[in-house]
Amino acid sequence: MADMAELIEEATSGKARPVTLIEGDEYLARTSARELADAIVPEKDRALNLVVVDAAAGAREIASHLVTVAMFAAPKAVVVEGADAFAEEVDAPRELSRVRDLWQGKRQRDAARRLLHLVRPAGWGAADVAFGSKTGASAAKWRKDLGASPEEGDKSWLQELSSWALAQNIVAPPDDLDVLVRAVERGLPPKTHLILVAESLPPKHALVRLAQEKGAHVRRRAERRGRTIDTLDISPIVADELGPLKKRLARDAELELKDRLGDDLRLIASELRKLALYVGDRAQIVREDVEAVVARVREEEFFALAEAVGEGDAAKALQLFGDDLRRRANASAVALPFLGGVASAVRKALADSARYADAGSRELGYNEFQAKLFPALESELSAKKQKVPHPFVAWLGYKRARRRPRAFWRRALIRCAEVDFQLKNGADPRLSMERLLVEVCAR
Repeated sequence: MADMAELIEEATSGKARPVTLIEGDEYLARTSARELADAIVPEKDRALNLVVVDAAAGAREIASHLVTVAMFAAPKAVVVEGADAFAEEVDAPRELSRVRDLWQGKRQRDAARRLLHLVRPAGWGAADVAFGSKTGASAAKWRKDLGASPEEGDKSWLQELSSWALAQNIVAPPDDLDVLVRAVERGLPPKTHLILVAESLPPKHALVRLAQEKGAHVRRRAERRGRTIDTLDISPIVADELGPLKKRLARDAELELKDRLGDDLRLIASELRKLALYVGDRAQIVREDVEAVVARVREEEFFALAEAVGEGDAAKALQLFGDDLRRRANASAVALPFLGGVASAVRKALADSARYADAGSRELGYNEFQAKLFPALESELSAKKQKVPHPFVAWLGYKRARRRPRAFWRRALIRCAEVDFQLKNGADPRLSMERLLVEVCAR
């Protein structure tokens, strides 16, 4: 695994690698890609020799940018953002969120192509994505066919995107990743460099292999020096957003910001820009500014807790419990609500284990699960007047349920009841909960 500072130093000295894949937090990965591209291409040549394109453009268009020799003798860099689109199975909610960001960022063509690429397996076209209109698919059909449903606030921009795509005759690019892979394997023109940006790609994906063989593979994630949210290092984001404005973030303001927003780096960057405008000529942002401007949007992470329990990730579960303790500083007030979240996750895992007991020994992929098992789940929950989850969320529950026998989840639920009794009879809340989390998350 390469180091970002090393890659930038190589690029500055004219020895940049042909292919670089940067995976990780979207904000850090994208920022690092731009820094590397700026180090490769001199400022005076960037207008012609620096190409930034979304992966929704398709492999053929990206390959054409790569094989086209630069007009001048200066180095050329092609930055491909959102390379997760090349994965066989994509996270539909995350893809829809990226489409929203692209459209709001005035990148209409990239947004339209990315959305049409997402909906193509369902047989949809541009008219179908006009959510809320007569021609658009309903929220239920979005959930059933794609595993993600737009929100009410998405109606206007989705209808605009649909009309724009129809007027411009935009279609999804073909799935021809091999074209890009072969172009790189044959060898790029001199001084031409490909920089790929993705949140996550499967370890054996063709682009991961290409980067490891032909160049460099980097992971960029915000580091924690401990388990709690206050140890999350956001100094690179603070430097990027506030440095050019010659403003500082006070320590207590930073703690309050992380407590309110959690580890969503893109949201943190956005709120820092908002805070910089709010303080005006003042050089320092203080805690009172954060309290006045930043809404407390951080959830209690019960979804993350359910994921940690299902995945058997004791470190993550303990970290979430530690975050809760730090925020409220009263272990007794934290333990019982947190125990409720653990018990809820265990009950769901037990129910999924029973529900999919006869689903066969072979684990189904997302599309196959959606076609074979999800309709029965949807009917079952609808009949009980319970909320139907996104198919992708249900698929994750199905996969986790297969990892441990039903007897394990039964015993885990009994342990939750035992700890509940102990807490209500004076047991040490922190010790009891940490012991439970280690047991429930045992692999």
